[in-house]
Amino acid sequence: MNELAPGSVTTADLYRELVGMRSDLARVLAKQEATDVRNTSADQIHADVETRLRVLERFRYTLAGLAILGGVGSGFLGYLLGHAVH
Repeated sequence: MNELAPGSVTTADLYRELVGMRSDLARVLAKQEATDVRNTSADQIHADVETRLRVLERFRYTLAGLAILGGVGSGFLGYLLGHAVH
């Protein structure tokens, strides 16, 4: 009666499997926490890069606007000087 049938699972087998699952779960949770920290850092870097890009774009469009105004102003000044001389 004390002999187990082939393929039987004992309480000790279940306990060893449970301990192994706890160990695996602890490793998965540690890796997930590390990934969360990395993602948070990446999000902060991304936000900083976006802010810098917006500043550069604003500067670029400001320069383009100033170039247009300078061109129009110099054209108008040339027109006035051309008519003043004739």
